[in-house]
Amino acid sequence: MDDSKSFGYFSKDVALELKITTSTLRRWSIELEKLGYTFERNEKEQRIYYERDFKALRELKKLLANNVAFVDAIKAVVSMDLEEKNAVKSPSVFADEIRLSKSELEEIIYKTVKKAIEEEREVLLHGFELKMNDAVEKRDRLLTTQMNKRLEEKSLEIAATKEENKKKWWKFWN
Repeated sequence: MDDSKSFGYFSKDVALELKITTSTLRRWSIELEKLGYTFERNEKEQRIYYERDFKALRELKKLLANNVAFVDAIKAVVSMDLEEKNAVKSPSVFADEIRLSKSELEEIIYKTVKKAIEEEREVLLHGFELKMNDAVEKRDRLLTTQMNKRLEEKSLEIAATKEENKKKWWKFWN
């Protein structure tokens, strides 16, 4: 048996698929039921929607989009011959499987990818920071060495100049 025909869907899934709110779906379902359309229900009396119901609700949405009056659109859908029979199974409310809409899955993927990118960015920034710190440290050591060497040369020059000036001063008195 084809899995798409084996299981029904809850209102949240149907509303997402049809791009309507769950309250709109509930209102449409109630109006359809008032005119004799039947939806299967699970053990908790929740409506379970099958492919047959999807077809009916898609048709209702099309009629309303074409400015057919709501009451007339409901009557038209109820009078349609929907050949698709309902499936024999419905998923349990307590099933271990997780069902996500396309938008929910996209949101999870987006957040996961964003997190991975941020983590990779942090690793790259940390590596870059370490390299920069190493380069700055090497530059500072070289600069300090050169400055110390220059200071030592200046100190020797100053000492030599002082010594020379002392000799000149003694010469002056001699």
